[in-house]
Amino acid sequence: MLSSSIVHGFRRLAVSQASRGAAALHHPTAAVCSAPASALHDAVLPTTRITDQQHQQVRYRSNRSRRGLYNGKDIRSGNNVSFSMKTTKRTFKPNVFKKRVYSETLDEMVRFHLTTSALRSIDKAGGLDNYLLTSKYVVEGEGLAVKQRVLKKMARDAKKKKEQAEGESAGEDEGKKSISASEGV
Repeated sequence: MLSSSIVHGFRRLAVSQASRGAAALHHPTAAVCSAPASALHDAVLPTTRITDQQHQQVRYRSNRSRRGLYNGKDIRSGNNVSFSMKTTKRTFKPNVFKKRVYSETLDEMVRFHLTTSALRSIDKAGGLDNYLLTSKYVVEGEGLAVKQRVLKKMARDAKKKKEQAEGESAGEDEGKKSISASEGV
């Protein structure tokens, strides 16, 4: 609902635009301003709805952190502060090293550039495969390549199990038919 001072402001604007002539009719507020005061009280102003995706900030990631499993860690900047409180710019680099980590699904050791934070997260997730499948930080680089390999292997294993289950159920049906045939003789 509009306050009375805003309504009176609209009236003044409408009067000043009406005195200008036909150009006032093409102005975007002309339709609202020419309405009576009671209609202005009930007028609903258009609102633009901003989605969460439009508001989400995209954080810069260094090329180095895009390659390995960094678990959201990256190079940060800050200051060295001396005893005299004099500051000098410096960078804080993540604790990165090359390590081979075991993948249960692939049944092999996979080499990654990873941070200590990522190692702790891998342990917490219950293994490399679970971390790769559940982490929001695995979106590109070494991690994504291994994640895709794990997903393909899981799909192949599931397909193989399904085929074996169908084969066993078909084998059981044949066994029942042969038993019933032997009983009939």
